[in-house]
Amino acid sequence: MKGKKSRDKKVTRPVKIHQGQMNQNPGRIDPPAGNHPWLHWLFIAIITLLTFYSFRPALNNEFLKTWDDPIYVTKNKLLDSLSAKSVLKIFSLNTEMQKLSNNYHPVTTLSLAINHQIAALNPWSYYLTNIFIHILNSILVYLLVFLLLDHRKWPGFLVALLFAIHPMHVESVAWISERKDVLYTFFFIAGLITYFYYLKTNRIKYLAFAFLLFFLSVLSKAMAVVFPVVLILLDIYLKRKWSYRAILEKIPFFIISALFGMLAIRVQSQGAINEWQTFTVFQRMMHASYGYLNYLYKFILPSNLSAFYPYPFITEHGQLPLVFRIAPWFFLLVMAVSAASLFMKNRYLRVFGFGMMFYFITIVMVLQFLSVGKAITADRYAYIPYIGILFILASWCSFLTEDKRLALKIPGLAAVVLLLAGSVVFAMQARQRVAVWHDDIALWNDALNQFPDSRMNFIRIKRANLYFDNEDYHTAMKDYQVIVSLNPKDDDALERIGRIYGQHFHQLDSALICFNRGYQANPANISLLKNLGVAYGIKADYSRSLEFFLKAYQQDAGDTALNLNIATTYRALGNMEKSKEFERLSHRLK
Repeated sequence: MKGKKSRDKKVTRPVKIHQGQMNQNPGRIDPPAGNHPWLHWLFIAIITLLTFYSFRPALNNEFLKTWDDPIYVTKNKLLDSLSAKSVLKIFSLNTEMQKLSNNYHPVTTLSLAINHQIAALNPWSYYLTNIFIHILNSILVYLLVFLLLDHRKWPGFLVALLFAIHPMHVESVAWISERKDVLYTFFFIAGLITYFYYLKTNRIKYLAFAFLLFFLSVLSKAMAVVFPVVLILLDIYLKRKWSYRAILEKIPFFIISALFGMLAIRVQSQGAINEWQTFTVFQRMMHASYGYLNYLYKFILPSNLSAFYPYPFITEHGQLPLVFRIAPWFFLLVMAVSAASLFMKNRYLRVFGFGMMFYFITIVMVLQFLSVGKAITADRYAYIPYIGILFILASWCSFLTEDKRLALKIPGLAAVVLLLAGSVVFAMQARQRVAVWHDDIALWNDALNQFPDSRMNFIRIKRANLYFDNEDYHTAMKDYQVIVSLNPKDDDALERIGRIYGQHFHQLDSALICFNRGYQANPANISLLKNLGVAYGIKADYSRSLEFFLKAYQQDAGDTALNLNIATTYRALGNMEKSKEFERLSHRLK
């Protein structure tokens, strides 16, 4: 009887549920047992404090006078009001700001307008907002990795921490004009988190909210157009079963992506995009491959950073340097391994494939195959893409430390310690890098220390002009002379050298030599024409003075001072009729 009772007795066994597995109720996701929610707050607090420590010096930084801040902030009339009319103008496709910046990012402009209402043109408000959004982004990165790695907290913490204080991210935070970078990232990562919940709960409201966040992201910066491709990547990584619904639900995302992509090309083609003939297709491939690999290198060794990275010199044989010629082969190898790894069963390989494809998808738009601007790479372009690389490292460390085999656990722990030690170094380096962005002179001193050659002449001109405006003429003269030594036909630099010689050093003959050299390089330079007229007038060579004044008059007949100078010169030559004619004209223009 006892045996029968034993057979009849129903035995229940505990069902093992994988961490992060969806509950039978499609409306919610059950957290794993032993979740320790206080750890979330501890990690978030550490991320917040260390990030603020690293970027705190930015609150003392100034607006950059020569690097986009006038366009976006100090001279942007769209920031003056938050009235309904002003906000509509911000979202208009034909604003003056859009024409000047060659970009369309109304949500970013709106955020800057809010800063303007709070603190007018006091920079601290703008920098504080950038830091605050960057901290929020770091927390969102923590949450995203936490979800993707089945509620593992410390790998998410590691990714978020290194994301928050990586020196390559300083440009996106410590430059007010890059508000668009941190802002589009906020909506982008929030959208990915929302989409994750959609996949786990199958509730359409999450998909709709993800679409809204994507729309706000692309309104903040056009780089967000890759968002729907990242959604497909998440589908693959999370092993979502393919269906017509999985395709159809992304059509609205791709429509918005295509529209804003075409809009970005149209707007930037007005000045930012270089002519296609500037580089051959093969050169563009080499540029893109080099950028892809260079960002990976800078992730590991973020040294010799610069606000500007010029295109390379072409060799004597008409070729790019060797590193550019071999870069495409390495790029193809890495891409092939990454794509294949994404579909492997091995979790180390799948994580590698996901992270590398995330990196590629989010950086491909700025790899300069379609050449934009004068820089081949930029620190700010690595802001979102580095999440993919960090995801690989943190995941591998997590897998190794969880392994029961001591031979794997020890290297995993050692890697964690190394990454944490690296985070301290990165935090200190980021803090130092923030100081480089304090003002224009500090920024251009740093850039020119990295690239002191003719490719940076336009940067040296910016610095020289700042010295000139600050009445530091001796220092400005040194820069202008270097500019002319590297480019003897730089008429603007020759004009400035001539002005310094004539107006401030009182060396008229030296001034005339520089003005004439500049005139030979560019006979249409109106500033040179006016200065030559004045200089020859001082030397009492009135015929030559009048010659240059009249050439300037053909370009700028409405210049009152020019008309008075012409009148004075005619009087000196004895032509009183002409002198009175230009006097009357100058009085009429006043």
